[in-house]
Amino acid sequence: MLSQPLNITKINIALGLIVVILSFYTIVWHHQNYLLYKEYQVVQKQNQKIMAMRKQLLSEYSEKISGAEIKKKALDILQMKSVDPAKVRAVLL
Repeated sequence: MLSQPLNITKINIALGLIVVILSFYTIVWHHQNYLLYKEYQVVQKQNQKIMAMRKQLLSEYSEKISGAEIKKKALDILQMKSVDPAKVRAVLL
C-alpha cells in the first residue's frame, strides 16, 4: 500500500517537471520568433527602399534614353533639322 502513493508522487513530480521544461522551451521559442519577425520587418523595409530607388532610376534612365533615341532617329534617319530655341514661339489659345 505504501509503494502505490510513492509511485503516484513520482509520476506527478515527473509530469510537473516536464510541464515546466516545455513551458520554458515555449517561452524561448516565442522569443526567437519575435526576434526573427523584427529582423524580417527591417529587411522588408530595406527591400522596399531598394525597389523604389531601382524603379525611380529605371524610369529616369528610360526617359533619358527614349528622348535621346527619338532625337537621334529624327536627325539621322528622317534628316530633320534641330530646333533653334530662338525661333520657337508660344501658341496661345
